[in-house]
Amino acid sequence: MFEEIGALIDKREQPGSLERAVELLLELRAKHPEQDIIRGKLAHAHYYKGHFTPEGTPERERAFEQGMTYGKEAVTLNPRAVYGNYWYAANLGAWGLCRGIMASLKGIDPMRKAMEVVLEENDRFYFAGPHRVLGRLYHQAPGWPISIGSKNKAAKHLERAVELAPEFMHNRLYLSEFYLDTAKKKAREHLEWIVNTPLHPDHQREDGEYKEQAQQLLRRYFG
Repeated sequence: MFEEIGALIDKREQPGSLERAVELLLELRAKHPEQDIIRGKLAHAHYYKGHFTPEGTPERERAFEQGMTYGKEAVTLNPRAVYGNYWYAANLGAWGLCRGIMASLKGIDPMRKAMEVVLEENDRFYFAGPHRVLGRLYHQAPGWPISIGSKNKAAKHLERAVELAPEFMHNRLYLSEFYLDTAKKKAREHLEWIVNTPLHPDHQREDGEYKEQAQQLLRRYFG
């Protein structure tokens, strides 16, 4: 059943796919309450339910909040859970953006700790996800003494994410935005790659968002 659920989440842009994945996962959870990965995958599905819900709506925030809850449950069952830690942190970050700057700042440390677990267990997980998220945190967070912001750490993780998963547009977008703040000329190559790369047939909406952002950045910074 995990294979079917994975396929449903992968085809998340098709109407009803995420809802069916959640339905199957809840059935599995009832049968196997001890398995952390079931709750981790529920957190994964709810992250995308939130992502595809219009910004500024209570439904979007609730989806991320539910994803956080499932992620926490997974980590309670297994503190080293890769799915649980990763998708807990992803939902927490998205929920913080819904709630505003104070919620975002409050979430930085638990996000970092969760992603460091994933980094230690499998740094290639979800297209080098722990490097991508940690790099973004270090880039976007205020520096010491307010928070953990660090250009050196951001560069290390974001460049490693692209090295491990160069085909994933989100990796290149985050690295481009970092370079625009630190080494502007190096951003252009990655932005142009995003713009010129065909959309994934199952992720046209998601990849389209990355392309649009890349196009806007190219126009803004390079004319």
